[in-house]
Amino acid sequence: MIIYTDMVSSLMIFFLMCYCLTWLTPADRAIAAASFSESFAGKKGAVKEVMGNIDRELERERQLEERIRQEFKNVVITPGKIQIILPSPVLFDSGVAVLKDSTKAPLHQIAEIIRSIPSSVVVEGHTDNVPIKSAEYDSNWELSSARSFSIIRYLSDEEHLDPALLSALGYGEFRPAAPNDTDENRAKNRRIEINILKNK
Repeated sequence: MIIYTDMVSSLMIFFLMCYCLTWLTPADRAIAAASFSESFAGKKGAVKEVMGNIDRELERERQLEERIRQEFKNVVITPGKIQIILPSPVLFDSGVAVLKDSTKAPLHQIAEIIRSIPSSVVVEGHTDNVPIKSAEYDSNWELSSARSFSIIRYLSDEEHLDPALLSALGYGEFRPAAPNDTDENRAKNRRIEINILKNK
């Protein structure tokens, strides 16, 4: 009975430890695995090596974020993603979803950034609330979606990024960045947001 109780207790502790590991970030899990290697497999210096790799990765990420801030005017960086915001008129003429020739330079820059950190990318299209007058699109919703798809098509076909990492969303006027009460605010709402998701 004592042996059985010890075995059950050990199993409970083991599964509890496994459950607790699911709360950790990938970096913390790597440190925990290295610690186990040092303790049970005799791999000396495993934790130090992993910590060094994490520090180098964090420094590379910091340098990349600084580069993005220098190259693009409107950037939002959070722990989960890097968001680059481009005004729609920079990429498209009014009422259409065909990319301008002049858009190749900024989109090429963005593609180079994505190549350096292979991550999922979500392109979001947004408009103001002025009703669209177009034979091709019935609403701003459809226009914003078509513009997003134009960008991921360019990133896939011209920049040869992995299509499996790319997705497009169109929100029309329903997620404004500012109230649609002035020309200046409506201009802020006509935008494309390119979200590079961090694989944390």
